[in-house]
Amino acid sequence: MNNSRPISSKNRKSNFNHRNEQTNPEVHTRKKFQSRDTTNSIQIEDDGNNRRQKRNGLSLDDRTNSICITPLGKMDASTISMACRTMNTLAKIGRKDSPITVERILKRIIDEENSGNQHAFATTSMYTTAISAWAKSKGKTGPQRAEEILRIMIAQYSSGNANVAPETATFNAVINAWSKSSNIQGAQRAEEILAWMEHMSNMNGVKVKPNTISYNTVIDAWARSGAEGAPQKAEYLLKKMEQLYRDGDSDVQPNVRSCNTVLNSWAKSSEMGAATRAEEILAWMEIASVLNEEMKPTVVSYNAAIDAYARSNDSNKAQKAQEVFNRMIDPNTISYNVLMNAWCKSGKAGSAEMAESILTGMEKRFMSGDDNVTPDSISYNTVICAFIYSKESGSSMKALEILYRMVSMFKNGNKKIELHVRYFNIVLRGLANDIKDLAVHAENLLWHMEELQAMGIKKSSPNTSSYIYVIKVWVKTLTKERIMRAEYILQHLESLSDNGQTRVTPTKFCYSLIVDAWVELGDMLADEHLPELIKQMKKINVSESIENEGRDARSNHRQLYNRRKYSLQLESREGMSDD
Repeated sequence: MNNSRPISSKNRKSNFNHRNEQTNPEVHTRKKFQSRDTTNSIQIEDDGNNRRQKRNGLSLDDRTNSICITPLGKMDASTISMACRTMNTLAKIGRKDSPITVERILKRIIDEENSGNQHAFATTSMYTTAISAWAKSKGKTGPQRAEEILRIMIAQYSSGNANVAPETATFNAVINAWSKSSNIQGAQRAEEILAWMEHMSNMNGVKVKPNTISYNTVIDAWARSGAEGAPQKAEYLLKKMEQLYRDGDSDVQPNVRSCNTVLNSWAKSSEMGAATRAEEILAWMEIASVLNEEMKPTVVSYNAAIDAYARSNDSNKAQKAQEVFNRMIDPNTISYNVLMNAWCKSGKAGSAEMAESILTGMEKRFMSGDDNVTPDSISYNTVICAFIYSKESGSSMKALEILYRMVSMFKNGNKKIELHVRYFNIVLRGLANDIKDLAVHAENLLWHMEELQAMGIKKSSPNTSSYIYVIKVWVKTLTKERIMRAEYILQHLESLSDNGQTRVTPTKFCYSLIVDAWVELGDMLADEHLPELIKQMKKINVSESIENEGRDARSNHRQLYNRRKYSLQLESREGMSDD
């Protein structure tokens, strides 16, 4: 191959003109964050129209402008060095205008090279930086543009420019761009580029060969896609990696990230037998790690398998999840949480008690000094929900007991616990709907919520639904004393609303509960109380939709599921980044 550098200036320039002749970068809101380039620590400050990054008094925008306004043919070595650093920094920090700005600098260097400046020439590293900038962009066109730059690069190399020879890292950057599309098209294109790499690896003089990162990124692309058949695709690539490694290709050694990504793909799948397949992969990892230490399962691996059973329709999912848990050496908070969730979702008698026993064991480990199993809000509220939805005798009082344990843990300094009103409301709802008379317990819990509010714990402040549950439990048994107590709660609610507390506003449902109670009781006192209640009721003009007293309980159930899901995803990402 001809190793000479000259490339047609016209052809090389035209490839980048369209992208660089864009409208001005979008205006950014004010924020500060830290980044790092190859030499200095950098602070970026967005001050409205002009985001600035300062190093030695010179902003990123100033550096970019300084590079681009340098007269053609006059760039010296220091300016070229500054251009490389600026491109790297822009690509790392992920500004919205980073990809276009990086391309602008790259085009300027290409123009300088074509002018005959011996100091300036575009390199593989520069093109890879431009591709990485597009890979980090959140725009839908990012992956496509990243691939376009790769093709430009290969065309130039094929024309004789050895300075832009594509490398494995270049292709990996494009695969990474497509993997972030999180759809089936992105996964398919990522796999096609992997096949392209495999084809190029057989060409003489080309430093392109798939490695572990290449395969892991494509596996992740399929896992992110959520497409039908995605777990099978991810697993196929993992098995292919293992076979290549066994055949002597040390560049594609499977590691725990490869396996965990496939595990998570099966765990999140709704396909029949997905949980069983996830556990089989975990068992395979345990065996394979004897010969390949890099495949040794981590806590993330076991948690994914446990979560797979919790999500499944397997009639024995709780017992199977427990078996996986028992194989763990150092479980963490998420391990306990997903195990309790599996028991709670099993629907079997005694599942709530089993979840509580797991929580108790978790508390004991934490109190003995194991911070790795610190109980959090999800831990307690998983068990609370288990008791509330079990509808077994005494379940509401057990839920109340667990709630007070959570409050006590919070007061003792557990920073992982958040006392939110939705957690209190689901217990209040359980107390209100219990067949036993638990009005005193419900009202005491309401006052406790107000005490927490007075202590500055704003998220635990009662809302309208909190007061509705207490009113409801008082009027469940009809006596004039109980109805008058319910009226007292309503009057207290009115006074709070009159004093400007917007979270607590009496609704028609509040009044109708008491009006209906007086009417049904038929006591002489009803004639004294009903006219004023009805008068206040008529003044209220609110949507009936906000008067649904059960909305917080259902909201709590949904938010617990979403928070548990987020925790697993976060742990998975952290585990992968550590590998």
